Amino acid sequence: MIETFKEKSIQKNYDKLIVNGVNKDQNTTKINKVVVLLDNESLENIVIPNLINTLPFKKENIEVFIYKEYSKKEELASNFFTNNEFGFKASLKSDNLKNFVKNDYDLLINYVKTPNLYTNTITLLSQASLKASFAGIDDRLYDLVISDEGLNEAVLNQELKKYLTILKKI
Repeated sequence: MIETFKEKSIQKNYDKLIVNGVNKDQNTTKINKVVVLLDNESLENIVIPNLINTLPFKKENIEVFIYKEYSKKEELASNFFTNNEFGFKASLKSDNLKNFVKNDYDLLINYVKTPNLYTNTITLLSQASLKASFAGIDDRLYDLVISDEGLNEAVLNQELKKYLTILKKI
């Protein structure tokens, strides 16, 4: 019951923030620091090698942040976050999330394939200069939205390469 109230509170705050817009500086420098959002930890071994092969990023400049449903039985590594780390009105309870939001990434790539309030909220709060994702998640959050019916990560990476080259970011 409390979880439902919390989700409604987060959703209400999210809707208010997205309407008001979040001010961010448009950086004209090349992309160096990248963060990847996932909701399935098994995709990390597929997405990161493909990203490195497709785009000129080094593995040490790529951070991965993975959303997972909260479970009392499971201890999570620092690159995971759960719905339990969010408070009412989209407040961030963990230092892990607070640090993620504060970091100035050059590019945030969201590979989450279904709309998720928690990944959308940290994407909204993130200080990333450029944000990219599949179409249909919440297009208002992203600077680059790639439409692919199959939601294929390789297609997203190829399209990112094309548009980042046009924008002279790589």
